Amino acid sequence: MPPKRKAQDSPNKMESQAKRTKAAPKKGRKAVEEVYSAQQKAAISQFMSFTSADRSTATRVLKSHNWDAQTAVNA
Repeated sequence: MPPKRKAQDSPNKMESQAKRTKAAPKKGRKAVEEVYSAQQKAAISQFMSFTSADRSTATRVLKSHNWDAQTAVNA
């Protein structure tokens, strides 16, 4: 005897199930990781060591100061 097939779900029900099962990005994380140059990574590390700030804060401040670590630290 062949296995019974499930009844066809309506398209709306399938869409809502897909929406519920999608993994949402974790809070505080971007969906796409940005790639930084070696100089930018060095500036981030330098800023973090001088200010004890976290990586996202360091990146945000450095971007606003055109990746100049000295200017960003003094701001």
